[in-house]
Amino acid sequence: MIDLKSTFAPLTKDWKCTAVFAAAFVFACWQSAYQIRSEWGGTAALLILLACLLYQVVKTVAGAPEEKGFPWRKVLAWPPVLIALGLLFLPWSDPDAPGFKFGAWFFLALGAACLFCGVKAMLYGFVPLLGCFLAVPFRESIVLYLSYPFRMVSTVLSVGFLQIFGMSIENDGTTIRVKGLDIAITDACSGIQQFEAMILVAFWLVMIWKRPLVWRCIHYAFLIPSIIVANAVRIILTITLYKAGYEAILNNTWHEWLGYAQVVLTVAIFFLVGSLLPEEGEEPSSGKRNESAKDGGKPKKRKDGKQHG
Repeated sequence: MIDLKSTFAPLTKDWKCTAVFAAAFVFACWQSAYQIRSEWGGTAALLILLACLLYQVVKTVAGAPEEKGFPWRKVLAWPPVLIALGLLFLPWSDPDAPGFKFGAWFFLALGAACLFCGVKAMLYGFVPLLGCFLAVPFRESIVLYLSYPFRMVSTVLSVGFLQIFGMSIENDGTTIRVKGLDIAITDACSGIQQFEAMILVAFWLVMIWKRPLVWRCIHYAFLIPSIIVANAVRIILTITLYKAGYEAILNNTWHEWLGYAQVVLTVAIFFLVGSLLPEEGEEPSSGKRNESAKDGGKPKKRKDGKQHG
């Protein structure tokens, strides 16, 4: 059972730090309100992911003691603030343009995180703050830009694989020509619609294994190849069944079920990659284990001449 008291304890250690990241999340929710009407699944998954990331940042840095010596947090808080002012007031800036305006809010949030929470909070909070102030407002544009490379790579992989086995098939961009039929790999076929849900699932899977941050980032980076490979497998299966005479595979019902299978396959590939990566080694629990390792595990002699293992 979840212990709410211990769960929310990190949020109450340093109210200033919590307030900075909570304000960023509220901004993301406000911007999502314009998009959630048409497509709520991806937006909700993205918000949940941002909430988890922000909570991890607060849990890591909240309540940390003030840095002794040189006040780095006060000095390093100024560059993001100056960049934000430049985005708003320099001659080439346009305060009415969403890019400049949201970018200024992002850098102001970075400066506030550094000033009130410390340099570590600014570094750890860079990605979730970037998501709150720039990824969420421009979510639809980002998804549109990512869709074409996802579709293109999946199409080339699937067509190349089938050509190796002698199938008469070719592609023109993201359109596959087979047996006098043109099959267009559209946005719905690219896996991009499940991308936001997948990055949330991948975050939870990455947190299963106890690894350093570098290995977790490497594992997370395998999400995109996993999506592309799973999509290529779905395309190969669709075309193979169509060539075998199962033309009903192109119907909407089969197309939808293959989309669900693609999600399951993506998770399976991502989990498999995670199981192959090295995990963090366990430290010996006591000095006796170290002594045993030095002795090579040999049995010791007691004073009465007997041995014990």
